[in-house]
Amino acid sequence: MAQAEPLSQKHIQTQHEFAAHIRAPHKHPIPDDVDPRRMKVYNDLFFNNVSGFLDGTFPVCAEIIGAKRWTEIARDFFESHHCQTPYFLEIPQEFLNYLEQEFQAQPGDPDYFYELAHYEWLELAIDVSDDEISAEIDANADLASAIPLFAAAAQGFVYQYPVHRISGVNTNPEPQQTALIVFRDRQDHVRFIETNLMTIHLLIKLKSEELTGLQAVEQLLQESGMELSEVAVQGGLSILEEWRQQGLILGGRAA
Repeated sequence: MAQAEPLSQKHIQTQHEFAAHIRAPHKHPIPDDVDPRRMKVYNDLFFNNVSGFLDGTFPVCAEIIGAKRWTEIARDFFESHHCQTPYFLEIPQEFLNYLEQEFQAQPGDPDYFYELAHYEWLELAIDVSDDEISAEIDANADLASAIPLFAAAAQGFVYQYPVHRISGVNTNPEPQQTALIVFRDRQDHVRFIETNLMTIHLLIKLKSEELTGLQAVEQLLQESGMELSEVAVQGGLSILEEWRQQGLILGGRAA
């Protein structure tokens, strides 16, 4: 088999010019000998592919900030952010990285913009997560003496705004610490539960340590400086049962 001839320096330079123009057509000229009409096809194809993923993942962000500003942000992301992954499905995560590290807010951009974007991204992230449900689940286990087992990809987050209530008709919410748990249920539907900071800590403790429900509740009460009264302990265990009813906890396994 004949070996391919190495690319000439001129060809490599043309490729760099081609890519630079696609990324930022207003900054870099069209390469020599390239038909402007064909170049525009590439420009539109690449940008529309990326912006389409953003539109689909962040519809509330796009609606609230307005079409003109949203396009400006998408264009700046396309031009300036260097993605660390070749996968289209991970573009929304890269957009979050851009918002956190490079985005320059303008007057009129909402203070909650990043948090809202994170909240919208969660649905996709949980939906495509490769977390799997344990096969060792006893659906009727006593959650006090067993190790509670959670639905796929269960995570807790705390926001400084009620991001789950923001919409096109509610664009100016007051700051309010908001704790949310997100997970994928047995039917592979992404679900959200509004909760509080203490129960977020309970979730994290149970997912990160091999503890029974009772052990986790007692440790959390002690770490919070609360008395280990029967009322407090039963209150914590009742949260676990409530989570089971909501589908967040699927059951348990023997300690």
